[in-house]
Amino acid sequence: MNTNAMQPSRAFLPQMWVFCGDIFVGTSYGMSLGHSAVLLPLLQANNSGIVIDEDMGSWIASVYAMAAPLGCILCGVAMDFWGRKKLNIIGSVGMILGWLLITVAQNALMVVFGRVLEGFSRSVLATAITVLSDELASPKYRGFIACGLFTSVSAGILIISVLGAFLDWRTASGLPALVSFSTLLLFYFIPESPVWYVKKNTKFEAEKVLRWLWGPGNEIQVREELKQLSTRLQPHQHTNFKQNIKRCLQGHIMKPFLIIHTYNILQIFCGLGLFTYYTIDFVSKIRKSYQILDDYLTTILISVIRLAVTIASSLLMVKFGRRTISMISSACSSMSALALSLLLYLQSSNSVTQMAEAYASFILVMLYVGSVFFGLFMLPSLMIGETQAPHVRGLTCGYIYTMNDVVLGGIVKLYPWLSDNLKMEGLFLVFGISCVVCTVFVYLFLPETQGLTLQQIEDYFHQPNVLWTTRRCYQQVGQQTQDNTCV
Repeated sequence: MNTNAMQPSRAFLPQMWVFCGDIFVGTSYGMSLGHSAVLLPLLQANNSGIVIDEDMGSWIASVYAMAAPLGCILCGVAMDFWGRKKLNIIGSVGMILGWLLITVAQNALMVVFGRVLEGFSRSVLATAITVLSDELASPKYRGFIACGLFTSVSAGILIISVLGAFLDWRTASGLPALVSFSTLLLFYFIPESPVWYVKKNTKFEAEKVLRWLWGPGNEIQVREELKQLSTRLQPHQHTNFKQNIKRCLQGHIMKPFLIIHTYNILQIFCGLGLFTYYTIDFVSKIRKSYQILDDYLTTILISVIRLAVTIASSLLMVKFGRRTISMISSACSSMSALALSLLLYLQSSNSVTQMAEAYASFILVMLYVGSVFFGLFMLPSLMIGETQAPHVRGLTCGYIYTMNDVVLGGIVKLYPWLSDNLKMEGLFLVFGISCVVCTVFVYLFLPETQGLTLQQIEDYFHQPNVLWTTRRCYQQVGQQTQDNTCV
């Protein structure tokens, strides 16, 4: 039985506002994330109006990720001073400016600056919305709301793929600004986090937000939650940045930090980000001279698969939990990536006919995309906010997102060299091995958080175990946890 089955839940309508905020931010994020995959081929066309070579193309793709670490770390620190909501607003404004700068670009340098602004603002949004939605969402809906964020990211990638296939690059870059503008308007209706208000010792404002979240007739729940927040956060209200850094070295904080940090880095080496940035290039190099579908239609198909499996995993996660979905995703991704690597190697040695290789590789690419986006796409990021201790959540989330983008930015910039030297078979061999390592890591270390409150997740990390399989088992009075005996 779920831990929250017998607990009163926050009001449904406020949760829908939070859900809508996640949907709009995720769509804007996804359109930005998939932008380079459609922008680069359009810019490299003879009639683009801007001349770019392969090196400039790699800069346009990679500066997006390279600019993100600054946004992540600044957002992580600024969230504790300015609040989660303000940072979401700042990120939305930055996205609008980035889209418009690319739309009116007269040379490659303006496109690069537009992508820098997009990358910086995207990272601010990613960090801020993760923390805000985790702190506003009810445990009953938190997983669903978070999955909505990543489902809409997939939808955003699909939308930008369609725009890039049928419109010129300026129009395809300008229309997403409307989504970012709508996101900006939506935050008028979403309040600041009560956690931030309590940390700032403005309990009256925190109580107002809690009343909004719980709805009328739940005064007892409002007072109890406010009391719990005050008890947990009061000892940390007057700590400075240096003291927070020292607190991060405590075992119950380092444990979730290192587990989730490692999980996120492994996700990058599984190939998800690199494939997203260079989708069309991957497709064209894998198919070589035999074409089953037009590259743009293939990209749209990949985006549809990405969206479909993200929706499916979001629904299945409620029943089966984070760990099961993650292990299925990484295990299936490893098999498809390793099989594709072997197939491409055999093709390079002329052991497979061209048509058979083309169809088999096409199917394996679709299986890889479906598998990797089934869980590895959203779970590493989804679990960042919910696993980190509340008094250092902004700092640790900002750092993890920062390092994600540093590593990803470096790999994206190296992609032309990697594809020339490792070839596609070598790259998918790396992806497959990384997925195997990720599967083992998830089985050993990743905790199950589905259906648990943030307080229950925090309590788990106070236990002395590091491995999930050696966790302490107990049965709560009158209710059981999701796996019935263990947390």
